[in-house]
Amino acid sequence: MSSPIQAVIWDLDGVIIDSADEHRRAWQRLAREEGITMTDADFWATFGMRNDDIFAKLWGKLPPEQVKVLSDRKEMYFRELVRKSAAPLPGSIELMRELHNSHFDQALASSTPIENINLIADVLGLKRYLSILVSGETVAKGKPAPDIFLKAAAELHMHPSVCLVIEDAVAGVEAAHAAGMRCVAVAGNRDLPGLRKAEIMVKDLTEMNVERVQQLGQHT
Repeated sequence: MSSPIQAVIWDLDGVIIDSADEHRRAWQRLAREEGITMTDADFWATFGMRNDDIFAKLWGKLPPEQVKVLSDRKEMYFRELVRKSAAPLPGSIELMRELHNSHFDQALASSTPIENINLIADVLGLKRYLSILVSGETVAKGKPAPDIFLKAAAELHMHPSVCLVIEDAVAGVEAAHAAGMRCVAVAGNRDLPGLRKAEIMVKDLTEMNVERVQQLGQHT
């Protein structure tokens, strides 16, 4: 794969913003109210998955209408928290701005509901740089399936081979490669074999710039 990178597709949580603690507090509030035990380990084992998959894994089989009601309540709790605390991760907005100024097309593709995406995009001013926002709720399968990234590429009118994904989860790296895209993994302080499968692994996005993105398109 040696096509030049023409578009960048961003994940949200752990890449642009760290809202994991807000998600954890929202999930655990819901679980507590419903008489369900949800430990921190349970939360981290499912973080980044779609809500319907989390309910199926941790709460067992529930009717779809109950899943929707519970999911809506959890996201309401999350938005109450993140509206007060949203702050971009180091280097994310700077890289987004640099890519925009260098005429890269950019999209956001996140498992989170579109209401959350729009709230965070508004609070952080992302829409001046991102032309497409895609929620995992709009595709058949969540990550590690490639569906969400393929949809983002299609909405950008870009072939997958010229798209770069920026992710922080192993399932996201797998989804990017399954889509035929290259990937930058934002690892923080983690050193996971699955993240090392990305073309580039960085601690945070202060290590990335347009030049490094362009270099990805110059070799396999």
